[in-house]
Amino acid sequence: MFNTIIPLEMKMTFRDKVRLNICIAKDLAENFGGRKADYLIRLNRRLKANISLETIIYINHLDKAA
Repeated sequence: MFNTIIPLEMKMTFRDKVRLNICIAKDLAENFGGRKADYLIRLNRRLKANISLETIIYINHLDKAA
């Protein structure tokens, strides 16, 4: 792989996080057994919570601006 340095300030999009979760779930399923879907459920549960929190914050800022 390429040796690249990604700055910590750079935020990942939710789509990138989902792709990363898929790769992690595939690796876990190959190494520890089980289904990829079982690992994805656990990984995506936290991601869904973060998405809902960010949308609430965004909506609150729009309410204040109006």
